[in-house]
Order: sequence, then structure tokens, then C-alpha cells
Amino acid sequence: MIANEFSEVHVSTVRTRNGMRLRVRDAKAGREILLCPLELECLTWQDSDTFSAMLRTPFGPEEDD
Repeated sequence: MIANEFSEVHVSTVRTRNGMRLRVRDAKAGREILLCPLELECLTWQDSDTFSAMLRTPFGPEEDD
């Protein structure tokens, strides 16, 4: 578990039919994602501006009504 005053996530490894994955689960919202080694590597290519942009719209851009 990794937590601070804003969030709490649980991190574990999972064996799937396609190999090992890293499971990252948001404890409060119940959302989770399984990441393969290549997806994890891609995270290391990003800079902090990329993550800041994702946090501005964490669930995608809002649709116009």
C-alpha cells in the first residue's frame, strides 16, 4: 500500500495468461489497472508535465452537452 493525504493505492503482482502484470488499485474508488512490463517502461519515458496534464482531466475530457 502506498498512501498520502490525497490517495491510497494498493500495488501487487498478478500472473495472467499473458505473463506477469503489475496491479495498481485505487482503494477508495475501486478502480484498478493491470500493467505489462512494456506499459511500465513507457511510464519511465514520461516527464512530470505529462502526469500533470493527466491529473487535470483524470477521467478524460468532459463532453460538451
